[in-house]
Amino acid sequence: KKLWDVLWNKGLVFCTKFKNTFALFILTWQEKWQVPIGACLLCVCPQIVSPVVKVFYCWGFLCLFLAVNGGRHMKIINIGILAHVDAGKTTLTESLLYTSGAIMEPGSVDKGTTRTDSMALERQRKITIQAAVTSFRWKGYKVNLVDTPGHMDFLTEVHRSLSVLDGAILVVSAKDGVQAQTRVLFHALRKMKIPTIIFINKIDQSGVVLEQTYQNIREKLTEDMIVMQEVHLCSEIILSDVADFEKWDAVIAGNDDILEKYLSGVPLTLWELQKEIKRRVQRGTLFPVYHGSAKDNIGVKELLEVITEVFSLETDDSQSELCGYVFKIEYTEQKKRRCYLRLYSGTLCLRETILLSKKEKIKITEMSIPFDGEIVPTDTADSGEIVILSDNTLKLNDVLGDEKLLPRKAWTDSPLPFFRTTIEPIKAEQREVLLDALTEIADTDPLLHFMIDSITHEIILSFLGRVQLEVVCSLLNEKYGVEVAIKEPTVIYLERPRKEAHYTIHIEVPPNPFWASIGLAVTPLPVGSGIEYESKVSLGYLNQSFQNAVMEGIRYGLEQGVYGWEVTDCRICFEYGVYYSPVSTPADFRFLAPVVLEQVLKKAGTQVLEPYLSFTLFAPQEYLSRAYHDAVKYDAVIETTSLKNNEAILTGEIPARRIGEYKSDLNFYTNGRSVCLTELKGYQETSGEPVVQPRRPNSRLDKVRHMFQKIM
Repeated sequence: KKLWDVLWNKGLVFCTKFKNTFALFILTWQEKWQVPIGACLLCVCPQIVSPVVKVFYCWGFLCLFLAVNGGRHMKIINIGILAHVDAGKTTLTESLLYTSGAIMEPGSVDKGTTRTDSMALERQRKITIQAAVTSFRWKGYKVNLVDTPGHMDFLTEVHRSLSVLDGAILVVSAKDGVQAQTRVLFHALRKMKIPTIIFINKIDQSGVVLEQTYQNIREKLTEDMIVMQEVHLCSEIILSDVADFEKWDAVIAGNDDILEKYLSGVPLTLWELQKEIKRRVQRGTLFPVYHGSAKDNIGVKELLEVITEVFSLETDDSQSELCGYVFKIEYTEQKKRRCYLRLYSGTLCLRETILLSKKEKIKITEMSIPFDGEIVPTDTADSGEIVILSDNTLKLNDVLGDEKLLPRKAWTDSPLPFFRTTIEPIKAEQREVLLDALTEIADTDPLLHFMIDSITHEIILSFLGRVQLEVVCSLLNEKYGVEVAIKEPTVIYLERPRKEAHYTIHIEVPPNPFWASIGLAVTPLPVGSGIEYESKVSLGYLNQSFQNAVMEGIRYGLEQGVYGWEVTDCRICFEYGVYYSPVSTPADFRFLAPVVLEQVLKKAGTQVLEPYLSFTLFAPQEYLSRAYHDAVKYDAVIETTSLKNNEAILTGEIPARRIGEYKSDLNFYTNGRSVCLTELKGYQETSGEPVVQPRRPNSRLDKVRHMFQKIM
């Protein structure tokens, strides 16, 4: 099979080089990835085969049509590989591609030659930063493989990728066991109900004790696991299927019918036990464990077998209505924007105009799919496929076709950016290049926002974590050629009014210098509600241009509250307005509105909000007391404590700005044996004194503001 694949790839190269367009057309036929024996078609390319084989010309065409028709309904499985840093996730991806015949030589993480870690920073740090997609074929199945990030700062991309999967492989290092990020990822898999296989990697390392690894998995991940292989660690590692049904208690006890047969002495068949395993894995209530060494391709073939057995689903091929979900956007080196989507039902065709769920239309002008470790063009994609579209209108989380056909809800619990900083190019003439680059990067990452300060014209960057910021700076340097300078990041605070208040500034009443009267009312709303605006001033009295000017002024005023932070979670009502004709202009209302808003907010009083995380902390039992009492130092509140498997489990909430220090301290005094799982809880009032941010200068308004402060 590998020989055929080599010939096929050489055929593509030579046909392109010598411009044999007819042979190239045959070799890139849209159904070629479904043709196990399609390599025989190389006979139509005289540049790379001996003239002797031209006698097989007709045979090649016959094989083409027979194989295309026979392989038209190849089943597609979409899987993801997740792991803690350095557990061997990317190496396993390479090994799967190699063992399946998709590539001739596995790439190396150390040498930076892997197919999925394409960024220089990924190769440098030996971690995956962006989700990457590749594919291989195995025994009549096409498997699309998503190599997902393994660091907290990229968890949103992990979650988006998980939502399109049929199953996941969670990689655990045999020697290191379950690590902190392993628990975070497993928590996400269970929360999203993704069928999961646990693969214990690096079993060939010295000092491995598998029984300890199993116990580690039971205690830290789940007790609903079943070891599917017997491992003999000797001079040559031998893997064999578990034949003793006595070791399958987890399967037998989980099904009443099977349990009844077993207790009655009726012999159980391997087929019915495997069927029960598949059913429970699909429901997320059982996690089979397999073994191997990805670096040496040990156990990888067995893993390929179980992937196609356990993750394959019976699909309804009669469902013709289109449904697809956009889970990734990237920009190529040539500035081409590529949108990755999972096609759940229907067929997508080139040059077809399709309807988005939000009632917009797009035309498919260019379409590709992953195939045998490469991305290849196609003009048709069937249900189950991962499709790459070249499009400038699609956005992350867009749904093509009928949104009701999505099998699981797209991941929506995305955290908000916690920090912000200012960023500027070292060379001032590269400012436009920097802005264009940030536009592209922010388009691919919803946790990265940037804006230009309307007064200072500084570029303000909002982000989730410091590793994410490092990645952005590296991308700007490597991909866009822009070196940047950044200031020390600060937490993003918000302000919210404490009570309802009203305030009016009247025309011709000092110190009002503007030809306008404005009265505003502010009412606090529950945290997370955002801003609501209404006008009670009739358009018959104050026309639309003046009304728009008031809204613009309020929008500007909301950027800085009493303490200098953005104001949120309130209803603002424009309840009074007076103008003098012909001297009043919209500019008078635009400049007065933020002054009135500042005064009404001072009258209402504001509370400063900051992002909070809910956390679950796992630490060795002997550190329970210290972990509990240290929480106060980091403004954390402990809600519950419990003991399980010699571990102390604490739950509570903590400000996002303190979680890094708390985790670092915990890891230090527990020697890295603590794990802290966090989820965004939302904004709530900050503990301690409110943090004040200096107001940005405004030469037109600052003098007026100062005069009103004197009379307050």
